[in-house]
Amino acid sequence: MARKKYLPRAGIILLAWLLTGSLNPPPTAQDPDPTFTSPLPTLGSLKNCMNTALGAACLDQLFPTALKNHSTGEALQLIERFSAEDPEFRRDCHPVVHAIGRETYRVKGNIHDSFLACDQTCHSGCYHGSVERFLRGDDVYAQVDKHPSAAELKQKAAIACDPKVAYRYRFQCLHGLGHALLFFSRYQLSQALEVCDALPDDWSRNSCYGGVFMENVSNATPETRDLSPTDYHYPCDKVDIKYRSECYVMQTSRMTEMGLTTEAIFKECDKAGQFRERCVLSVGRDLSNDVRFGNPLSTAQKCELATGNARNACMRGAACALIDNTWDGRYALPFCAAFNQESDQNTCFSISAQYLKTTFEKSSAEIAQECTKHLSQPARCVELASPLTALRTLTAPTPN
Repeated sequence: MARKKYLPRAGIILLAWLLTGSLNPPPTAQDPDPTFTSPLPTLGSLKNCMNTALGAACLDQLFPTALKNHSTGEALQLIERFSAEDPEFRRDCHPVVHAIGRETYRVKGNIHDSFLACDQTCHSGCYHGSVERFLRGDDVYAQVDKHPSAAELKQKAAIACDPKVAYRYRFQCLHGLGHALLFFSRYQLSQALEVCDALPDDWSRNSCYGGVFMENVSNATPETRDLSPTDYHYPCDKVDIKYRSECYVMQTSRMTEMGLTTEAIFKECDKAGQFRERCVLSVGRDLSNDVRFGNPLSTAQKCELATGNARNACMRGAACALIDNTWDGRYALPFCAAFNQESDQNTCFSISAQYLKTTFEKSSAEIAQECTKHLSQPARCVELASPLTALRTLTAPTPN
């Protein structure tokens, strides 16, 4: 099965819901929640769907009945429990929460209420799935010939994501939009990217492009993907230059699929010219899956194969992807601590702290608490959570 990698905040109401609802820790296996009863899917039924050629359609059959009797939050807590129990499922659970998001939108009927019900579980796939359903409507798998026209897609894309909400929520919306646009463009890259072009600013367009390229690389129907069997850089070396940065942030997943080792991928990234660091960022994002699988040390060692700015790009790609997965430091900070050199640890801690501050609006005190919670030796991490310390570290020369 292909591995999938990385909204509106309705003011105080959504913030309160996030802080008091979706971010609460799930019940443990030893203390089961009585709401987790039939007809919620079992771990076995989910994994069976994930291992079939029609995985998305199979998953979509599991949740309509479940969400008649349970909330989206309860379904996502169940996925969190399964992720804690099964590392393989934890690594590959993103398509499952896409399906929860699709069904949530069908039940709620609008993006606002759907996003209110979703959370960040498994790389925020619930948000992405909600946007997919917004564009696709019902019975999508039975009515593939009823795709909207390019003009209709541009109209829907323009109103899909509220520009006033916090970046972390808006990004999930725009990224999910990109996934759905490629589907509705019948996997024609140029058409989907042109719909993204209709968005009003560079950040929104780039967020949308990223979803398009992720869908192209990782969708479960190989014959629909616009990829080359021999060119490690295609389609990034053929699309218009304005798309290449976001294309390369996904391209190393394709290189891995083609059989390249991490060392060989770094060499291919050297051939990407001005997009070299974006390509290496993609290496880190790919490697983040191994951290969640329980291997932070081996992942850090692979990033250490790169030097200078490329090493920083690798650790940035991994750390940010790990934070995106859970919206906290539970995976990223132990990954940073696994680097051999103190200077690399410091850079990684600073990258993580800045990302938590800017994207997830955490204070220095909250990040310090994350350091203490997730590290056995948190002192340096806590120090680097200080705004001035982090700034000095990030702007210092990088040793080769």
